[in-house]
Amino acid sequence: MKLSKGIQTFWAAVASYILLGLTLFSYLLASNGWKLTNLLSLPDIISFIIVIALVVFPLLWFLSNLKLHLLQATPNEWQFKVAILAEYPQLDLSWLQQQTTTLESLGFVHLMDYKVDLNTGFTRCFAHPQEYCFAEINQIFQKTGEAIAINCCVFSLLQQDWVVAVMNREVERHDGIPYMWRNSKHVRTYEPNLNLNELLQNHLGFRQQIVTNLGITVSTDVSWFAYRNLEQQAIIYRKQNLRRKNLFLAMLEATLFEINPKSKWLGDYPKEVAKRRLNNR
Repeated sequence: MKLSKGIQTFWAAVASYILLGLTLFSYLLASNGWKLTNLLSLPDIISFIIVIALVVFPLLWFLSNLKLHLLQATPNEWQFKVAILAEYPQLDLSWLQQQTTTLESLGFVHLMDYKVDLNTGFTRCFAHPQEYCFAEINQIFQKTGEAIAINCCVFSLLQQDWVVAVMNREVERHDGIPYMWRNSKHVRTYEPNLNLNELLQNHLGFRQQIVTNLGITVSTDVSWFAYRNLEQQAIIYRKQNLRRKNLFLAMLEATLFEINPKSKWLGDYPKEVAKRRLNNR
């Protein structure tokens, strides 16, 4: 899988600092006859330290400045805006209506349409008052108007801040950044090619497994307020996670994800299951 543009840009910048260091070190080595033992004199040791400083400090500045920029770009609250169909001429209205009709036939109730991703995306959310879960249908577009994501997600809120979700699409390279700041209590699986009824049944079965294994219950609040609160808490967690993480290690994690995408994000779930089983012995 080809790396996303943001990941490529990051590693290109890091590589430029490393290349600068190698160039300066090579120059220092060449001036001493290409013999490492000649670098043991005090003047050359000082020169070597200066070379290291000329590479390390700019790299640290780059990482610090980039992290600050990302933090400033991450909102402090969910910026909800109602979406109006007329504002999205690129929407596949036939697909949207078909998905809406199918979800309503499965017992879902339409809650709200809202804008996502700097107004380049459209989401319609639903709630199921009997099964106590939510559903989203999404269409995300590039600035040129080309669709880059069309999918559906079914998810539930559980006790102790657990969230379980199933999405009917493939894992994609732009999922690397969300994976980097994922919530360890938000369990997510990708199940491409499932129709909406299969997606719902898959979700309910997976949810029951988690509820049973963790000894918790499903939240029965499927109001728009609960939905908005979840989105707000996700924004807060994302910024906190970004603030406390080492950016270099986080970008390395995102890169490894893009190289080998994970279709299941289980977070702390396996660890909590193992701990509960141990305690019940």
